[in-house]
Amino acid sequence: MNILAVDDDNAVRISLNVMFRKWTDIKLEVAEDARSALEKLAVNEYLMMFCDIDMPGMSGLELLKEVKEKYPKMPVVMLTGNQDIKTPIQAFRDGAMDYLQKPMQTASVRETIDNAIKFVEEEAKKEEVIELDDFKKMVENFSLEKAGLTESGSRTAEFSKLTRILQEKLIHPSKRGRVHNIFLLTKSGIVISNLSTSNVEEEDSDIMGGMFTAVKDFMEDAVSSDKNDSLNDITFGEFHIKFASGAFTDLAVVYLGQLGQNAEDSVTDSLIAFELENMETLEKWNGDKSLLKNSDKHLEDLFEKIDKGKNAE
Repeated sequence: MNILAVDDDNAVRISLNVMFRKWTDIKLEVAEDARSALEKLAVNEYLMMFCDIDMPGMSGLELLKEVKEKYPKMPVVMLTGNQDIKTPIQAFRDGAMDYLQKPMQTASVRETIDNAIKFVEEEAKKEEVIELDDFKKMVENFSLEKAGLTESGSRTAEFSKLTRILQEKLIHPSKRGRVHNIFLLTKSGIVISNLSTSNVEEEDSDIMGGMFTAVKDFMEDAVSSDKNDSLNDITFGEFHIKFASGAFTDLAVVYLGQLGQNAEDSVTDSLIAFELENMETLEKWNGDKSLLKNSDKHLEDLFEKIDKGKNAE
């Protein structure tokens, strides 16, 4: 298996070469800029590509867009020393599988390679794409009876279909980090702000907001949950939706894997911080999102805390 790494920093290229000497099953090729990388991609086939974000000339994000257009199935992992969380989020939206913070650790690089192998295998088995109209109809017609939730533990074809639609719309197809979406919602399901690792149009976001509210209510009724609980976790196959309920708003975090107690506390703390900052406005809010302060910033800070940090364990 061949892997391509693109970085203008010679020290990074040397360190990667040292790492790859440990692994006999893969071969590393390096490029020092985007032009050289595109030349190599044109003549060789690679399992995946590591790509620096901050490069002179064509940047890593610009190269990512071109590579995903020409080689959409090839996983790309970004390398960054940039601490701005907006940069890797944009990389996810442009098709990156993951990002690694410099300086990279050998174990993290190997784990990323193994994830890329798994992703390529999963892509070969990928199910059909579900259109947004199907998703909207499924949400609008969702009921306890159709979903088979009137009896504890039961599952029906309708519920399986709903789960498949949710995964298609909420989970980034290649991202291996934990958090895929964060939605800040009113109690009625209006989306105040959302942070997604996929490109989500505003109308799609509104549909998802209504879905979160409906699913949460249905699941609480189905399992006789204590509605006084401030934090609920709903499992759909391989992914989860964690809800934090505040006085005026809800936070919905869509993730894979597990979130530790520290991460759960961060979700609750983020919601409390947003409501405290906007308490007077929320008490008499007229629906004007511009009146609410720092909603995007609170979601970005939460993403940074729980996606790949120690709070995620």
